Amino acid sequence: MKILHLSGEPEDVGGVLSVIRNLEAATDHLGWRHTVAVQSGFRELRQPSLNYWRSSRICSDSPSHFEMLFRAGWCFLEVKDYLDRESFDIIHAHSRGTFLTGVAIAMTRKLPVIFTNHAYSRRRVSMYRWASGIPNFHTVLLTPNMAKHYGLAVKHPQVTIISECCSDKYFEEPLAQPSHRLADGNVINLIGVGNIMRWKNWHLIAQAMSGLTPEELSRIQFSLWGPTPNDPDSLAYDRELRALVSECGLERRFLFRGMTLSVPDCLRQAHWFLLPSTNEPCSVALIEALALGVPALLPASGGNVDILQEGKTGLLFAPDDPVDLTRKLQMIAHSELPILSPNEIRESVRNRSASQVAKQYRALFDDALDRAARS
Repeated sequence: MKILHLSGEPEDVGGVLSVIRNLEAATDHLGWRHTVAVQSGFRELRQPSLNYWRSSRICSDSPSHFEMLFRAGWCFLEVKDYLDRESFDIIHAHSRGTFLTGVAIAMTRKLPVIFTNHAYSRRRVSMYRWASGIPNFHTVLLTPNMAKHYGLAVKHPQVTIISECCSDKYFEEPLAQPSHRLADGNVINLIGVGNIMRWKNWHLIAQAMSGLTPEELSRIQFSLWGPTPNDPDSLAYDRELRALVSECGLERRFLFRGMTLSVPDCLRQAHWFLLPSTNEPCSVALIEALALGVPALLPASGGNVDILQEGKTGLLFAPDDPVDLTRKLQMIAHSELPILSPNEIRESVRNRSASQVAKQYRALFDDALDRAARS
């Protein structure tokens, strides 16, 4: 099976591309061949390398709806020419910027299109509900909470829930030690993994840490592992975040570690995994942390509420609320919480491994191909 993934990313900062890498590894034995459409100036920063098709017109996202509509039309013409030269069984769109391109392909060619929605929009976009009724167009949502957010009824194969996934290797790696129960005087290592982008809300952690007492703060250390994407707003947010950390006097407690190519090694240093972004769709880093047996501290929003078992595999705090996050940090610093064992935490996300998620996509692809053949 040959699959063309419409991504439109300008550079490799993980996210969707990490999921595609995980699925490629999990489906190699099936003979699946994945091609990823990215921008012409795309920079690859991670391994293993994917098979790319570089497009001059594709885009992953834009704050301007007009630009996305304009680029989608241009991209459709470019993809149409590419499909005349190269044959694919499935078109898999992954971003807001490629959504309309996927819709146009489904409406004009007898070719199944899968659109996996990897993001929460601020508004419930009625266009997604309209598109779910188009023949040969199939919508994938990441969690039940995302389906609720968009007001979409799950009805396979038109609308399906399939989780993001982590590599199978995370379930073979040594588990983290049960060190979330710490003796007095030990430092609690909180680890965050993700890009330094405004919507990730890393500033909430600095604000919450500044609300701790000096004794509580002496027991907490946060390490942020991740790059800063090369766009103006992310670069500005990086500067703002570093200034906030300095203003709060947290230079020795909030550490910028930079990009890592060995996430398991970083996560095994963690007593807790912390990701503060509101409406995080379905974090791969979160799944990776839980697969290593590390409990998580997360906002009660997005896919988190479907992935985390409150009080068992981690704790939830009120979204965008640094005061409530401070309370949860205090609980971690002072209390022996009834968290499950690392192995039990791992088992809570085994169904989100790449091999398990690939089986769900295989069933969807087979149904989509069958429907297209009969239409």
